[in-house]
Amino acid sequence: MRIIIETSWDVVYLCGYFSLVVYFQYAIFTTIMYTYMTKLNPSVGPTTFGLAVTFHGVGHCLGALAAAWWTNRRYKTKKPLIAGYVFMLISNCLFLLADHVPTEMTAPFIMLCRFLGGLGMGNTATLRTTLTAHSMSDDRAKAMSVFIGGRALGLILGPGLQLIFLFFGDTGLQLIGSLHIHSHNAAAFVSIILNLSAIVALFTLYQDIERNGNSCSQRSVEDDENWPRPDKLAMFVCMLTRYCQNFTYYSIETLAPAFIMMMFNMERDSAVGIMSIVFFISGVFAITLYSTFVFSDVARKLNIGKVNTASLLIFTIYVLTTYQWPFITTDVAVNTDGTHGGCDYSIYQWCIGLPKTSQEFFYIGYIISFGGCVPFINVGDATLYSKLFNPVGQALEQSLYDVSQIFARVVAPVLCTAIYSSFGPQRVWELLFAQLVVVTALWIAFAHRMIPLRPKPRPVFYLE
Repeated sequence: MRIIIETSWDVVYLCGYFSLVVYFQYAIFTTIMYTYMTKLNPSVGPTTFGLAVTFHGVGHCLGALAAAWWTNRRYKTKKPLIAGYVFMLISNCLFLLADHVPTEMTAPFIMLCRFLGGLGMGNTATLRTTLTAHSMSDDRAKAMSVFIGGRALGLILGPGLQLIFLFFGDTGLQLIGSLHIHSHNAAAFVSIILNLSAIVALFTLYQDIERNGNSCSQRSVEDDENWPRPDKLAMFVCMLTRYCQNFTYYSIETLAPAFIMMMFNMERDSAVGIMSIVFFISGVFAITLYSTFVFSDVARKLNIGKVNTASLLIFTIYVLTTYQWPFITTDVAVNTDGTHGGCDYSIYQWCIGLPKTSQEFFYIGYIISFGGCVPFINVGDATLYSKLFNPVGQALEQSLYDVSQIFARVVAPVLCTAIYSSFGPQRVWELLFAQLVVVTALWIAFAHRMIPLRPKPRPVFYLE
């Protein structure tokens, strides 16, 4: 039997970089995709954009399950990780060609690109499996902070770099022949370079997990029989928390471009610019907290139950303060051409008399909620979830944890854009509020069961 004697920090930090590469691509494509689709085909609306986001989520779900099956077969993680980055590489290469696709085919073509990118993103579950196997229980929160911190840094750099790409304009720079790098596809070019760097790092620096214990991965080989059955209720609450948090995030993120243009009467480029700035500031806030977790003992001392409950309550307050309350005296601007800002009455009948949300509450509340609270939920929830099971071979469990997030990503864009288009943003906010209240109540009611799993005591024999 081999016991984990120390955390393999070289592998942990490498996984943090891999996480950055994955989520950089997710963030930057989410920022530009709606405006790019409307540029290529002006008839594209929020529902079509929601479908494109959903295709990415479906691909991510399938990729996570396939990676878990592949990893559990031989406890090898290098090949599933490489396959993920290859899928994302293909997706980015195709995205560069979107300008040359017929107008009526642009939406399906971008959906295909995002689906392939989602398949590649399925390696995030494999990365968390690797982190669990390479870290001691006492270092798990810090290791998760490195991984999630890489994610936060990617979410910062994506929108931040997109602000620079805006200076390229619609024409941009000629690359090869009729292929141009411009403000909407420069993200794909940078992502190609990042994916290639990740593949090279996997071949040259990454230490794979060996089931026979010959690797320096410090992997524990505790037998399953030494561990009691996991608490399925605790597992469900952790997964539901991840789902609810991400449902709120993806709903607001998906609707943000159209919502900002409609609610605050902004032009398309202005909406993209302000959204990128808010995402960037939120990301800087988050990465500061993640850095604190990594370089101090704060993560070890977190009371996960109390922190998660408080964070969920702050999310609830954000939803309430940005709700379009009937007592608000100012209404949104109404017109018949929403492509230049304002609410298009010819498309949305609910425009008339819709109260206008405070811009300050929307932006500042987003930064506080997603920049300040998400790091605590991400680290706490992921750390507790990883401690609900035997640390050996969590590929399936971690893929299910990813599926809870992916399910939110699949459902939220379609459901919320459909509700938004038919009934307006008020009904969307009411749905978010209801889900947050239910999850917060579960953490309060079952706080005594949200604790790590402990191995069974080993029998002790005395020789006389």
